[in-house]
Amino acid sequence: TLAPKRPVTFRASDGMPLHGYLTLPAGRPARQLPLVVMVHGGPWTRDTADLEFPVQGLADRGYAVLQVNFRGSTAYGKDYQNAGNLEWGGKVIQDLIDGKNWTVARGYVDPGRTAIMGGSFGGYACLAAMAFHPLEFKCGIAISAMSDTNLFLASMPPQWTVSRARFETRMGKD
Repeated sequence: TLAPKRPVTFRASDGMPLHGYLTLPAGRPARQLPLVVMVHGGPWTRDTADLEFPVQGLADRGYAVLQVNFRGSTAYGKDYQNAGNLEWGGKVIQDLIDGKNWTVARGYVDPGRTAIMGGSFGGYACLAAMAFHPLEFKCGIAISAMSDTNLFLASMPPQWTVSRARFETRMGKD
């Protein structure tokens, strides 16, 4: 049985409205579940209501899955996307924590059984959350994570000139 992916909106701790999706296991009470905050890559992309097998696999095993379209994500307008500029290790990570806390406040999840997981930028976010906020998640799974942003910029191929300018605007230089 596939678990429905519900669109959710909640406020970040600084008041910004955030959007995302919450998938709760089918056929189980939505109370005190273990949680995986699954962070999308990019970061200039977004989570959607599409069928995603990793989300369904986790839900099938009893996990709630929260996917936050944190500030900097696309499809919510220029202001939403630009709000993530220079905030990779700051407000973007706080948005993910605020999402976790939103599920805890509603009683959906057990605050002692939370994980953060992602690939590419999501892997970076996982490492940053675990490093800068070690008490927020019990574990993290970083897949193909960018772990050194300075090295990433320094090793960017010359043909990525346009991408380099975007990265420097959104994450900073050096």
